[in-house]
Amino acid sequence: MPVDWLLKIQTFAQISLAIFLEASPFLVLGSLLSACIEVLVDQDRLAAKIPKNPLLGVGIGLVAGMALPTCECGVVPIARRLLSKGVPSHTAMTYMLSAPVINPVVLASTYIAFQGRLSVVVGRVLLVALTAAITGYVLGRMAPNSLLSAVNNHHHDHGGCDCGHTHHDHCSVHSDNGIKAPNKLARILTHTYNEFLDMGKYLLIGCFVAAAIKVVMPWGVAEVFKSNVFLSVGFMMALAVLLSVCSEADAFVAASFVGFPVASQVAFMAIGPMVDLKLVGMYYHAFRNRVATILVIMPTVIVLIASLAAYVLLGGAG
Repeated sequence: MPVDWLLKIQTFAQISLAIFLEASPFLVLGSLLSACIEVLVDQDRLAAKIPKNPLLGVGIGLVAGMALPTCECGVVPIARRLLSKGVPSHTAMTYMLSAPVINPVVLASTYIAFQGRLSVVVGRVLLVALTAAITGYVLGRMAPNSLLSAVNNHHHDHGGCDCGHTHHDHCSVHSDNGIKAPNKLARILTHTYNEFLDMGKYLLIGCFVAAAIKVVMPWGVAEVFKSNVFLSVGFMMALAVLLSVCSEADAFVAASFVGFPVASQVAFMAIGPMVDLKLVGMYYHAFRNRVATILVIMPTVIVLIASLAAYVLLGGAG
């Protein structure tokens, strides 16, 4: 095998591992939060505390990430669990799309990556908030359980067993005689383990694809898009989807594209945490196909239009 290909294979392995190690802690955190919600939170009380008014519910979803910060790698299990608990769709889906960006860690990393340019931080927050609010409001017209895939609905409706297994699976939250384990910590750890394995395979696939693209893509192609804002926004959005960089780190990647319009850099940081290769697989696994398709197409269209509109309205400054 030629030395050049050996180097590419080595680079592929290193990038795959780096992306997985960067993202997996946040998937573990998301799975843990999901398990805590399942075991510790009372379904009726949780659902009763969320306003049924769509506008108020969307507003709560937008700011919930400040209290429950998580990366996009771990937010899907949390949203799925919230929906299964009866939390209104507009709140859960808005939270899922906005929390990976509108949280203290990501806001700080964006501020640092762009050397204190507050306008970039504000632009990122506004673009994500607009996209999440519109998408969440649209999906909020559907009942919470109707958003979940048939498999997930079956799991949650399984005769009172909230472990996420089918009738034919052995439920590790139960003892051999069918008595539920009284230890809540054991139940939380079991739920976390099952949730991580359930979502982790899609994370791993996304890591492999993103690494492959980084290895084979000729980066000199990027120079072609600098001079045209329409091409640059589209290019940076596509790059964000393909690279699947975690939201805690994507600002540093965006800032490295020196010379690109700010609108394209903000678009990169907005679309990535809502639609990337990791998330697409998770969406189609966790939600019905129609819902997953909306979650892919609607944010993409909104970010694209809003980024270009901001650039035009701000006279090229955005």
